[in-house]
Amino acid sequence: MQYISGANGFIGSYLSKKLKLTSIPHEKLSTVKIKPFENFYFLSTYGNLADQTETDKIIQANLTDLIHILNEIDFSKGFQSFVFISTSSVRLKVQTLYSRTKKAAEQILLALKEKYHVPICIIRPTSVFGPHEQPIHLIPTILRSCFKGEEMNFVKDAVHDYIFVEDVVNGIINLSDNQAGGVYELGTGIPTTNQEVLNLIEKISGKKAKINVVSSMRSYDTYDWVCTNFRARSFGWLPKYTLEQGLIEVIEDYKKNPKIYEKKLL
Repeated sequence: MQYISGANGFIGSYLSKKLKLTSIPHEKLSTVKIKPFENFYFLSTYGNLADQTETDKIIQANLTDLIHILNEIDFSKGFQSFVFISTSSVRLKVQTLYSRTKKAAEQILLALKEKYHVPICIIRPTSVFGPHEQPIHLIPTILRSCFKGEEMNFVKDAVHDYIFVEDVVNGIINLSDNQAGGVYELGTGIPTTNQEVLNLIEKISGKKAKINVVSSMRSYDTYDWVCTNFRARSFGWLPKYTLEQGLIEVIEDYKKNPKIYEKKLL
């Protein structure tokens, strides 16, 4: 038995294509009864997107639902792995409710790992991108600006560590298979500015974005939001895609499926 929560999310949908998993819908996470399992992938989350601001939903998805699942587990029976997808934003100087709930979840999981000596793996992906990425994110927004002429506010100098979604999923599977325990970051370690992303997209697409340069859009953006924990590489995992290679795939997918990248109106 292998469980997954958050199967319909960006990373979860890719992971579900590679593994035979039993999906737990988010609305059942607070009541579901858990059978003994080999692997559990907890990917459900809320609050990581700019339009996800409801306090109760952030706490429910990132803490309350997780605690219910943990209370359902008989730790004496053991399992191959329990994987929790956290966020690299827990390391930022400016914290949000979202990042704080993720950090609280990490502390609970680490305490259980130490108490029961079980393989609980906390994964902090950096900026994950790829085909069918959330429309609100930077890359889909630039694509709409390039292909549809949508004007966008743009911060040139904000820095991220972009990692292709296939590399993230392969890293999750690798850590799970190796029964890794503790905290792992999945990133390239390469800092990339928004301006560099824009330049690559314009180069690949042959189109120009319509941008309105602003000094800041998010209080927690920083110039050093880059992977610094490379422990996952000790198990043989390495990112295979460069940013340019990944963007080529995203742009080709956009051309075929532009509606998927449309920003939903509230």
